[in-house]
Amino acid sequence: MSELTTGQIAEAREALEQAAAELLGRVLFEFSRLEVNLGLCAVWTGSGQRLDELTKQIKELSFHKKLDFLSQHVERSLPKGSKRHTAYTEWIARAHVSRLKRNQLVHGRWGVDPLQGHVINVIGLPTSPEQTEVRYLLTDLEDVLKELMQLQANLHQLRKQWPL
Repeated sequence: MSELTTGQIAEAREALEQAAAELLGRVLFEFSRLEVNLGLCAVWTGSGQRLDELTKQIKELSFHKKLDFLSQHVERSLPKGSKRHTAYTEWIARAHVSRLKRNQLVHGRWGVDPLQGHVINVIGLPTSPEQTEVRYLLTDLEDVLKELMQLQANLHQLRKQWPL
């Protein structure tokens, strides 16, 4: 097998970076949709009877705190062990995992390794011994996007089936 030329490596680097940037942008769009719908779920708890009050409260909360709010509501209002309690609790746990992944993706810096086909997310300062590197294939980033889309669909279904 012949070695790649410098030009071919540069083209591969550009193509990989472009594909990764598109996927990461789509992840951000999907996460922001999910955050809005989580917020709407939270403000409509109690059939929207406290809509104005909760809108003021929820709009100031981070995604993490919105999940905490929803979790507390689920614990207070749904019978433990019921299908709806379990479904919401499992959804919240998955959303927390996606929240952590999103934080990692957003707060790290990016590079690419065109020879290996990796997109590299580096977290931490270069001078820090705690700096970490996570390598992704484009399919890994597609999986992150798919999970966010699935969370979105699942939240819609939960709210439709068992409104809070």
